[in-house]
Amino acid sequence: MNLIESRIFAGVFIYIALLFPASAWAQSELPLPIVFEDYPPYEFVEDGEVKGMNIEIIREAFSRMGIKPYFEPRPWKRALFQLLEGEILALSSGFQTKDREEFVAYPSGGGLGMEINCVIIPADSDLKITSLDDLRGLRVGVVRSYVYGGGFDEIEGLNKIEAGSTHQLLRMLLKRRMDVAIGNKMVFRYLALKREQESSLQFPLEIAREPLHLMFSKAYGPRGIQMARDFGVALEQMKKDGTFDAIVSRY
Repeated sequence: MNLIESRIFAGVFIYIALLFPASAWAQSELPLPIVFEDYPPYEFVEDGEVKGMNIEIIREAFSRMGIKPYFEPRPWKRALFQLLEGEILALSSGFQTKDREEFVAYPSGGGLGMEINCVIIPADSDLKITSLDDLRGLRVGVVRSYVYGGGFDEIEGLNKIEAGSTHQLLRMLLKRRMDVAIGNKMVFRYLALKREQESSLQFPLEIAREPLHLMFSKAYGPRGIQMARDFGVALEQMKKDGTFDAIVSRY
């Protein structure tokens, strides 16, 4: 192929790529990864394989879109920044907030798995937690850059101790480096079970119950926004035909 033919071929390829929306990536690899934090049983890596409730839901939805997704684990704070900058296609999974709506395209369909955030204390703790006001004066453990909902994030004056991940937060709580932790009940139970410490925790107060979402980067441009729309359509179909509930029931 000579230079002129090469340029013509390249021009035709670019023209075709611009013609087709995200949904036309029939059985192709995504140009950028879907990133997740290790957050079992929603998203995690086991024996080198990416698994989890939300991962299964995402795979099925993308299969219906004719696209093969690929996943990469990264720390949450770094992943949020990369989502803002358009360095990744999407991040699984987080709450929908007004601040995030500035840089996130949220799919329709009602979200992925439900997150139930609670106040968590050691099983032998004497603390009585019946409201968020009871957290004042305590060392309250949270994961850096997480949003918890239920009014917790807006409380001022709390003595917050930040961890880099839920794994670290659990370890710090059990070592009494904090009085209470805030986190997802299902995740804490799963991690405690893996450590054979499932009886070491109490969950005295639920603070929020909201769906998690696959968050698409607006900075990725029109193609990413279209993918978010297509994903929402696929998710709605899965909820109508029972596939969504079948996946959730396994966890």
